[in-house]
Amino acid sequence: MSLKIVTDSTFNLDQDFIEENDIHVVPLNVIVDNKNYLDGTISIDDVITALEEGKKVSTSQPSPSTFEKLFNDLKSEGYKDVLCLTLSSTLSGTYQSAMIAKNEVEGINIVVFDTLSAAMGAEIFAQIAVREKEKPIEEIVSKLEVIRNNSGLLFNMQNLNVLKSSGRISKIKATIGNLLRVKPIIEYFDGKVNINSKFRTDSQVFKWITQKMKAIFEKVNTKVHIIVAHIKAEERVEKLLNFLKESFPNIPIKLKSSISPVIAINVGYGGIGVAWSYE
Repeated sequence: MSLKIVTDSTFNLDQDFIEENDIHVVPLNVIVDNKNYLDGTISIDDVITALEEGKKVSTSQPSPSTFEKLFNDLKSEGYKDVLCLTLSSTLSGTYQSAMIAKNEVEGINIVVFDTLSAAMGAEIFAQIAVREKEKPIEEIVSKLEVIRNNSGLLFNMQNLNVLKSSGRISKIKATIGNLLRVKPIIEYFDGKVNINSKFRTDSQVFKWITQKMKAIFEKVNTKVHIIVAHIKAEERVEKLLNFLKESFPNIPIKLKSSISPVIAINVGYGGIGVAWSYE
């Protein structure tokens, strides 16, 4: 049989895309007050409500046994090649779980690819993999490596509460920042995380994002992909789209209508994000 593409649930692929391309999605876990939910069985609204009520909310990666069973099942179905795409290994143990499973399964060629991205940034890798699906798996991986080197992902938060909860900043810094109405930007490049907390208005945020992307794209003459997403922030994301469309009139921009609860937990209510890559 032909290549089987596997992703994790944080890619938040459109259901039609999943079905049309026979993609298998492995869910991460959302834990609310010690009760476990598979990603996709709990809504963003429920997660946000739990956070607002002060409940303990966390996430965890799929177990190696989950991937091992999947890989063995795919082997039994007759697949010779499996391309397993995961969110960044610096953000989750999902990649490590898949690698452990890969090493336990024989008789099938399994490639586990670390996108060093997440959410709509990771979705771009799935789109490219599907487009190149009929090529040898080695060629597909080479293409994805190019994309990985030419990708960026940004999330803008409405406040500093999520960063405080994750331990990335202190409670004191979060309190002061919230009083000043700071809207931090989290940058993901090459698997590294950088926090930029100098913004206090949406206009400042959107101008900075647009200028950063302009500086990158002005050196590029290949195909560019842009995807925008939000967590219950319709008005904010429309403003961002206007900035982007005005700056990049010839680049198609996809707007995601939803995002994985796993990502929402780490970005927070009202957050917006933009991902891009070029070939």
